Amino acid sequence: MRLVLFVHVLGIAMWIGGGLAGMVLAFSAREETADVRAGTFRMLGRLHAMVIGFGALLTLGSGVILTMTMYSEGLGDLFSEAKLWVMIVTGLLAGLIVLFVGLPTASRLSALSVASDKGTLPPAFEIYRKRMAVVSSVAGVLAVISLLSWYLL
Repeated sequence: MRLVLFVHVLGIAMWIGGGLAGMVLAFSAREETADVRAGTFRMLGRLHAMVIGFGALLTLGSGVILTMTMYSEGLGDLFSEAKLWVMIVTGLLAGLIVLFVGLPTASRLSALSVASDKGTLPPAFEIYRKRMAVVSSVAGVLAVISLLSWYLL
């Protein structure tokens, strides 16, 4: 149980920490040249795949195990508390958004960055960049709500 809880906290740290690092990188690249922006978004694609997505996967997997363990160890009465359900639902929704919308969008954005040549970015780059910003923001807010729900509700 302690190992699963450790993996859960590690996943949360990777996910939210990676998201904050990605946000700083994306904001910093706004005023740079197209070549620098392309390189930055290639790195953001790797950050999403190796840190954010992996952290979300660890968090979701360990969260499912923790939930099943709580129920089987006689802690089923905790399921009557709204704060636990807020944590479960918002965390699950945020994780699914990261894995099924955020990762493919980051991958496509990274591929578009590689496809750029001679200082220009394809028109689709801005579309995917904006989508990535919205998806990351929504998933990040849901993840923070999930993280804080146990303490604030």
